[in-house]
Amino acid sequence: MQLEKTEFESTVEAYADILYRCAYTYCGNRDDAEDAVQETFIKYLKKNPSFDSEHKKKLWLVKTTIHTAKDFTKSFWHKNKTTIDEEIIDSSSPLTECEIWEDIRSLPTKYRIIIELYYHEGYTIEEISAITGVSKSTVGDRLTKARKLLENLYKEV
Repeated sequence: MQLEKTEFESTVEAYADILYRCAYTYCGNRDDAEDAVQETFIKYLKKNPSFDSEHKKKLWLVKTTIHTAKDFTKSFWHKNKTTIDEEIIDSSSPLTECEIWEDIRSLPTKYRIIIELYYHEGYTIEEISAITGVSKSTVGDRLTKARKLLENLYKEV
């Protein structure tokens, strides 16, 4: 059964931003994050999986994006390139929000993704465990550690 163009377009429209944020959390730059998201949608088109619910579709897409982004960061190209930070802070955003996201970006990847999935995407610890492949207790520990790291950053200010 071929995936209809309108169904695919609606999937891309619904999930592209979420997947981009997850990929960016791992990749750390716009270009690699966009490539990881594009690769995820290519996998989605090729596999044409069927899901019982939108929730399961979203879980599959997020999990696939995270694995793809991890693969990008492990690649020879990624390890041996020189990066130039071209990220431009949106001037319409409040400064405090920008500062918070900069602080979150400064956390190690294993904490950043937990923060992103828990606070921004609204996943539970159990769901994050399934997505990332780490135990529920580890997810909880990383969430606690990330909160403490951020708290310590704000105490210093």
